[in-house]
Amino acid sequence: MKGLMSLVSIVLILSVGLANAEIDAGDNQPLPDIRWSDAQGHEQHLFDIKNKPKVLHFWAAWCIPCREEMPHLIEWRKQNTDIEVLALSLDQRIAQTKNFIKKFQLDMPPLLLNEDDSEALGVPIVPYTIFISSDNRFVGSYAGAAPWQEQAFTLQVKALLIE
Repeated sequence: MKGLMSLVSIVLILSVGLANAEIDAGDNQPLPDIRWSDAQGHEQHLFDIKNKPKVLHFWAAWCIPCREEMPHLIEWRKQNTDIEVLALSLDQRIAQTKNFIKKFQLDMPPLLLNEDDSEALGVPIVPYTIFISSDNRFVGSYAGAAPWQEQAFTLQVKALLIE
């Protein structure tokens, strides 16, 4: 019985921690012009997205939490069209990214982060999300699988990005 109570206590603590997920504040400094490639190998740039707040979500095909989180991120993107959401793969080849998307039947474009930019950003873990203002300033980050399906998290993101 004592073991069961301990287990229940741990589950409650973890549940409360997840429900109160906090976005870490950014330094409000301008980001460099981050680059990525699409499925056809065309390079795209962060600075090409004008006058719109952005969410850059970093993931990889080998990342188990990414597999669980990605459908929630895609649904969040569809419901929040006022924010540009880019899921950028840290895989080595676009083929890995395409295979992941096909295997899990995800409605998203395959985008591969430029390797130099990946190293410059110093993404600490995957999944990892950064929040960028409409004028390309780093305003926040979230390490780990974000609770995209929770309304409180959406409100945090909107308060951070929509002025």
